[in-house]
Amino acid sequence: MKRLNVVVPYRDREAHLRKFVPHLRAYFARDKVDREIPYRVLIIEQEKGLPFNRGALKNIGFVLGREHSDYTAFHDVDYLPIWADYTFVDALTPIVWYGAEERPIVPGQPRVLRENMSMFFGAVVLASNELFALVDGFANSYWGWGPEDLDLAHRFMAKKIAPGRRKGTFFPLRHVNEGWQLNGIPTPISSVNTQLFQARWGAGQAPTENDGLSTLAFEVLQRRSIPDPSPERPASWETVTVRLNMQPRAEQLAAISEAPTPRESSGDGI
Repeated sequence: MKRLNVVVPYRDREAHLRKFVPHLRAYFARDKVDREIPYRVLIIEQEKGLPFNRGALKNIGFVLGREHSDYTAFHDVDYLPIWADYTFVDALTPIVWYGAEERPIVPGQPRVLRENMSMFFGAVVLASNELFALVDGFANSYWGWGPEDLDLAHRFMAKKIAPGRRKGTFFPLRHVNEGWQLNGIPTPISSVNTQLFQARWGAGQAPTENDGLSTLAFEVLQRRSIPDPSPERPASWETVTVRLNMQPRAEQLAAISEAPTPRESSGDGI
């Protein structure tokens, strides 16, 4: 049976992680479809300092888990599977549908974002290790908040590999959306990274610069296992703290400092 590597990019979401770990462990022990899949989980934690880089952290998790897996699930910490299908795929395949259609910009506030789910490539996506490496993985160039998931979909399509789609049901853990302000206007970093994406893909052809697994630069600072107090099913769970040896662009740093994202009033971010 094909082996699954679950990669979770992470920083400063302790309340979400406390819910995610036991939920996913129980899911893979009890789900009718996925309980037989050999799996491991790597929580890739970015050290403090640089802006968060979700794409680079996903690339790191892929590199660290590739030897022990056949395919990878790139999994946000704030989506808990209720019914889903994590079985093997070749092409890029999002498996979240129900639970991601509508999200508040800030929990407790009325304004929401509505997704076009046919074009949604976030939250939880699967890909075979072979094809993910073929497209050079995620871009490392979107710092703070960015369309790294849509960029990855374009990488597959540029190689003439059509994405798949599975309509799974997930429970979302609510949090502040760093791509939008409460007035519905994109945040400065969202605008900068959207412009980067459009410059890269707007010409209708694949970009020529290398940006992905081939340019990834990092070091592992610490690896520690996540103990299971009542194991139902053995699996490797690790938190890996990493340092990114890459730098954001000046305009990205300026955009991140320009307008702080409004914070939710609740303490747990849910």
